[in-house]
Order: sequence, then C-alpha cells, then structure tokens
Amino acid sequence: MRTIYRAEPPWPHRVLVLGGGFAGVETARHLEKLTRRRDDIEVWLVSRENFSLFTPLLPEVCSGMLEARHCVTALRAQLRQPSSWAVTAEVERIDLEASHVTVIGGDGDLHRLNYDSLVIALGGETATFGIKGIHEYAVGMKTLADAFALRNRIIEMLERAELENDPEAREAQLTFVVGGAGFSGVETAGEIEDFVRRVRRRYYPKIDAQEVRGHIIELKDRVLPEMPVEMGEYAAKKLRQRGYEIHLGTPVKEVRENGVVIGDGRFIPSRTVIWTGGVQPSPVVRESGIEADRAGRAVVKPTMQTSRSGVWAIGDCALIPKAEEEGAFHAPTAQNAVREAKRLARNIVASIDGRSHDVQPFRYQVIGTLASIGHRTGVGVVFGIRVRGWIAWFMWRGYYWSRVPGIGGKARVALDWLLTSLFGSDPVQLKVDYPGVGGMGPSGTRRPAPRSVDPRA
Repeated sequence: MRTIYRAEPPWPHRVLVLGGGFAGVETARHLEKLTRRRDDIEVWLVSRENFSLFTPLLPEVCSGMLEARHCVTALRAQLRQPSSWAVTAEVERIDLEASHVTVIGGDGDLHRLNYDSLVIALGGETATFGIKGIHEYAVGMKTLADAFALRNRIIEMLERAELENDPEAREAQLTFVVGGAGFSGVETAGEIEDFVRRVRRRYYPKIDAQEVRGHIIELKDRVLPEMPVEMGEYAAKKLRQRGYEIHLGTPVKEVRENGVVIGDGRFIPSRTVIWTGGVQPSPVVRESGIEADRAGRAVVKPTMQTSRSGVWAIGDCALIPKAEEEGAFHAPTAQNAVREAKRLARNIVASIDGRSHDVQPFRYQVIGTLASIGHRTGVGVVFGIRVRGWIAWFMWRGYYWSRVPGIGGKARVALDWLLTSLFGSDPVQLKVDYPGVGGMGPSGTRRPAPRSVDPRA
C-alpha cells in the first residue's frame, strides 16, 4: 500500500481532526493558520466525504434554488499548507491507549492513523428514536444524498399524480409530511411548498392547487421551540396560510410506505415523509472510552478538553459547558461551532507548546438566530431585536451567503439565486442511489485486519 506520510524522523506533532463538518473543518483551518511557519506540527483532517457541506443551504438544493455542487467545498481547497492533509475515510474506531484511529478508506480496507493530539468533531447522525419504518420509508435532510433523494421523490410524485386516476393513490402522492418543526423542518417545509407551487403551475397543469397538501408533525407544543414564542407563532401562521396542517404535541408513531401514523392514531396517507426530528452523536464517541453523557456526547471542560490528555472534542458530539454560567451548555449550532474551532485551535497549539496558562475556556454570546420559512419570508432574533417577514428572510440569506467559503463559492450561490428568481426551477429528476435516513444502511461485508497508513506504527 502506498504511504501518504511524507515527513522524515523525528516526526512532527500530528494533530488528527476527525470530522468534515463546520467544527472539524474550521478547527483544521485555524490550526493551519497558527502553524503555517512551523515544521514541528502537522494537521490531518479525516472526513467521510472529500468536501464540506454547507448544511444551512441544503433545503434550497432540494427545491432547486441552488445547484448541489455550489453548497459544497472541496476539503483540499480549504487546507493548503504542505503540512496539512485531508483524508477521505470513515472513522471506525478510536483507540486511546494506542493513540491511533482506525478508518475505512475508499478501498474498503481498514487503516490506522496515529496521532499525538486528537480532535473529535464527528458531529451527529440522524436520530430515529426507534420509530418503526423511518429507515425504510422516510427521507432525511442532513446530507447531500438526502436533498437529492427528496427532490427526486417530490418530482416522482408529481409525475405519477399526472397519470393517476385513483383518488386515494393520488391523495398520497400529493401529500407531503415533515417530521419536526425545528429549524430544519420549518425551512424544508417552506422550500417544498415553494418548489411544488412553482413547478405545478408551469409543468403540471392537471394537478389542482387544492390537491396538494402538507403536514408538519412536532412533538413539542410549538413551532421553532428554539426561538421566542411569538416568532414560532408567526412561522406557524404563515405555513398554515400556505396549506400546511400543523400537529403540535404529537409524536410520529410509525412510517409506512403509503403514509404515517401520528400520536392520536390518525393515519395520514403520504408517499413522501421527511424526517428532521433529531440528531444523535456518532456512536464512535461513546465507544472510544472517553467520558460521555447519557446521549453519547463527549463530556468536556470549557476549554474543550476531554477526560483524556491530548484528546479534545467540539461541535455536535460534545457537551461544552459555559464558563460563565454553571449548569448551562453551548448549543450545538453551526454559529457556535465555527467560533469554538478558533478557540480550540489556539488551545491545542498552547498545549503542544507547554503554555498551559494560554489554554482558555470558550466564551461566546449568540448574536442571534434566523430561519427561512419560504416565499421570501423569515423570522429571527438579532442582537435582541425580533424581526420577521421579508427583512428576516433577507438577513437570513445575507448572513449565510457571507459564510459560504471563498469568493468563487459566494459568486456561484448568488448567481444561482438570481437565475432561479428570473427563470424558476425545472422539474429535472436526477436519479441517485440513496442508502436511507442519515446514510444508514446494512453493510454485511467482512473487512480485513487494519493496516498502518504511516511508518510510525
């Protein structure tokens, strides 16, 4: 096997970052900046994909507002120093005693990556809470494959409904159910309604507007529970005006091929169920042996240090306490993750250099929260000021556009938005293989014993 380790002994201090989400990528980038003039530290980033996904814009990929490739950025384009490496592999196991991580490479074989410092930023996986049928029949909204699968499903249902004469089958084809009324659920619901309305009027004249139905199922007692009550009420009002029936305080009991059973036993016929109901940490975190809470998140100090020396955790898979408020924790949001990463990079370098006094806790007060609910409408709280309607939607787009990596990425996203606004969306169905909610599916293959990927082992 060809080695990808280039340095000669003595080995530089290797910081191994696990995870290609906001937390992992930003940590690697800041580490690279802090060590760009040093040859005694190298940064390795391990990610399941060879790109980072800008997840806040994922619903717009589903609706065709945004080209799929324009919400992703190649990892190798973000790590540019000779001492930095982006490794496309899936993390299988962390061995804290031997200081190495076992990964599954693109060749399907197991490989060992050694480390001196480890950053666990594996994010979260779709949580199904044991609800029957979600794996088999629901579509998630967490990965690029999810967005493709949902777009294809919606277009397929519109195509079938054009030819369907059976009223019951037609009702199921034109009914769209969203599980979860948090940020992801509300934004996905808004984009689905926008997309179906646009393409129905132009391309599917045999489908009447009254035939298209939408349902949002939420276990909590209000929409957007992360925001003030009036913001959630406003969002619910707008979604109802666009045809959604919202079921609050209602669990999803079972998902079937032709519908979903909700808490009161009601059966909603639908061939399109979108699950945005929750996220759970990667099981690799708990299995590594570091201290974890009941949910499986790494228990860390405010400095993001875990219970093991030289091992740090960040992002959705970590429970990061607030230094200034006992018993409170930082929310697992992208806004927090990118700022945690900057502090963590400084702490790691200080720890490597033996400057323990420079290892500082993460402190950050959230600027605000924004959510798009479709049809150029949004809600939000920014610097304590509550905004809604067109201005909130404009602020939502402006903020996330500013966070898209690179000038080229920003230009592509802006051009997509302009062209779609001028010419609308096309109901083009691009067939892709879809492994299931959250990319979870059976493996069934025996893997060979792990092999070392560098001469340190």
